[in-house]
Amino acid sequence: MDYTIKDSFFDDSEEKSFWTQTQFPSKDIQTELRDNMLIHKERELVKRKVGIMSHYLLLFKDQEVHKWVNLINVTMEFIKNSVAGQGIRFLKNKQHFEMYGDVEPWYNYLKKYCIQRGFSQRYSLLKKIGQGNFAEVFKAICKTDGQEYAIKCFRKQDLKEEVDKLSIIKETSIMRKLQHESVIKMYEVFEGEEYLYLVLEYLKGGELHKYMKKSPPFSEEKCSKLIYKLLKACQFIHEQGILHRDIKPENIMLRKKDDLEDICLCDFGLADYYTPSGKYLFTRCGTPGYVAPELLQDKIYDYKVDIYSIGILMFILIAGKSPFEGKDYDDVVMRNYYAKVKFEDCKLSEHGMTLLHGLMNKNPVKRLSAQEALNHQWFIQDKLAKTCQFKIRRHSNVKRLPHLDGSPIPTNNFLSPKNSFNNLSPQSLTRTDDNTPNSPITPVTPLQNKGKPIRKSIFNLQQL
Repeated sequence: MDYTIKDSFFDDSEEKSFWTQTQFPSKDIQTELRDNMLIHKERELVKRKVGIMSHYLLLFKDQEVHKWVNLINVTMEFIKNSVAGQGIRFLKNKQHFEMYGDVEPWYNYLKKYCIQRGFSQRYSLLKKIGQGNFAEVFKAICKTDGQEYAIKCFRKQDLKEEVDKLSIIKETSIMRKLQHESVIKMYEVFEGEEYLYLVLEYLKGGELHKYMKKSPPFSEEKCSKLIYKLLKACQFIHEQGILHRDIKPENIMLRKKDDLEDICLCDFGLADYYTPSGKYLFTRCGTPGYVAPELLQDKIYDYKVDIYSIGILMFILIAGKSPFEGKDYDDVVMRNYYAKVKFEDCKLSEHGMTLLHGLMNKNPVKRLSAQEALNHQWFIQDKLAKTCQFKIRRHSNVKRLPHLDGSPIPTNNFLSPKNSFNNLSPQSLTRTDDNTPNSPITPVTPLQNKGKPIRKSIFNLQQL
């Protein structure tokens, strides 16, 4: 069958073959799907047993795995054959594999792992709701079920550097792992000629940041419920081996308007898998004013950078201002760098203050973990540890506080405390007004660094 294979953004030039013919890593083969399918062999259609185990496609021979392929970010599309009927074509590194049979259950199962084509056939973009240097976010509707979604669109021509490609791959990899009530859900990924499309949960309640702007400082009871839920979400992502690294009110959303009982942690553009060596795709990243001091100080860090960010949020909710308020942006960064916090500005009970000190301890070794914080007396006194129950939802989706509105960080004397972030383009998103053009090809305007997430890679392209 003549077919022109298109290049994919996700192709790996280092891999030359489609199948892996070494022994399959798992000896205990427990397939989610297994069936006899028609496949091409020497220009004929023959029956072969095919199976799916997690995100691996297995081709069997004499009841043993003959060869296999990892389907993460492999392009998948429906096809039709005049003899065999409906089938699926998998494309990877300019090679492909086709199988025919009862393939619809296979397609529905694999779309959470694979890359799909034909985005415009499934979704209609309604209006733009967010924008960044690399991505725009649209509210969209699914043409088949009428459900609303948030679509994060990446213009491929803006992702020319290898580090940008790796960042997208990492973000999608992380979001596929995170299935939790208080974490935004990614449903599927599409690739078009010009854009990549991440189909995300649409969260109607808006950002916590906007709720805070119209709300007076929180009471301890109200604050404790929100912080408890956020710590539960953090505990979950840490258990998956993931650091968020950009927790702030703009990246926490409400599923329903003014409903703090149902919050959601969003935007994993700066997240990464924890490594004890401290070697990350981006080491110095996050939003100045919301990050742990060890991150600004270029020290090796771990999950507790997220805990410090939650402590900053707790301070703001109670005090109504940042713990690092300064006369200008550089002053904010310096106070954050040295962890200069005026705890007396935060009016809390004894238990509340001990928790805040535990969350914002400048020494990460002494800082509380998510689990330790959840067991703190401040929550136990309100019986939150027993009453806050979390259920995984199947269907349940993106900026700046006034005190962080300062001048961009200078790029000279990079290693000084003031300049601990480089002004590389952030991949996180900034809210836009609803009157922005409703088109995924709207020109992208470069962001300034004022209160925005920053990222700095420690790798050069050869190392990557």
